[in-house]
Parts: sequence; structure tokens; C-alpha cells
Amino acid sequence: MSRPPKTDTVQFRRTLSEADRTILLCAGKGNISLGFKNVLDCYAILWELGYRPRSDLRDFLGVDEESQQSG
Repeated sequence: MSRPPKTDTVQFRRTLSEADRTILLCAGKGNISLGFKNVLDCYAILWELGYRPRSDLRDFLGVDEESQQSG
């Protein structure tokens, strides 16, 4: 069981799934730390544009799953 989240945390350590690891490696061109920073930067832009976690990201971006898979 993990500890409850704290809002004043400045460091954290998590076990990455293989999919999460791959995403961060791709986002950072082979550097997981840079990938994490790039993912945060992307989220910051989405937030500024009005995206909120309760929203479906595909709907927000105007992308349907079918066109995403064929593209």
C-alpha cells in the first residue's frame, strides 16, 4: 500500500510499467528524465488551452480513435 499523496512533494519515485517507460524514453529521445520534463511541458500547454483531466483527451483534441490508428 502506498502512502497518501502530499501536495508539497518535490521528489518522487515510482515503478514504471514498460509502456510508461517507453513513452518517457520516446518523449526524451532516449533520456527518461528529459522525457518526463517534456511530458510535463505538454501537459502545461494542454492546461493553458483549457484541457482538464476529467475531459476525454481525444475529444478535446478532436481526434477519433479510428483516424488515429490509420494515421
